[in-house]
Amino acid sequence: MKIRESNPNMLLRCALRRGFCKLAMTFTLVFALSVSVSAHAHQDGHESAAQSEKALEQLIENALSDESKVVVSFSNKTIVVEFADSAQERALGLMYRRSMCTDCGMLFEFDNKKIGSIWMKNTYIPLDLAYIDSDGTIIDIFQLAPFDLTPVMSSQPVLYALEMNVGWFAKHDIKPGHVIEITAK
Repeated sequence: MKIRESNPNMLLRCALRRGFCKLAMTFTLVFALSVSVSAHAHQDGHESAAQSEKALEQLIENALSDESKVVVSFSNKTIVVEFADSAQERALGLMYRRSMCTDCGMLFEFDNKKIGSIWMKNTYIPLDLAYIDSDGTIIDIFQLAPFDLTPVMSSQPVLYALEMNVGWFAKHDIKPGHVIEITAK
């Protein structure tokens, strides 16, 4: 895969700049707020739980506003997507979001080439999932249903996964075998 960067250490610097500590603190807060949601739902009924859920969504949105983005180029389309390159970012993924813009998505980079496995826990948005090899070749494209806990696995080892709104790949005539280019923003 062609990865263009102005500086070879750009991705590492971006990851450090985003702040691992900020993410660790955010996940601790997410856990604490999740416990609070459960407690409030039990004590005060659904209205309080809905307010706590909204606070949780806002917390997650703030955590993801670190502006970690990459440019993904297809033969017929170029988009800018969120970049999940740490275990914490991959674990959170697109959970808890209620909507996503038309050409928005998230690129996951695994620590090494492996059989990818993604599920839809706490994910409200139906998604397309493309598994991508280290050379940029799209290996598989799957459609994922909200809240489905069934792991969706790649057919062979991959380095990347790209999640987009359901139907996005078909709409743009992008299929397995097509090659993408990822550029650090």
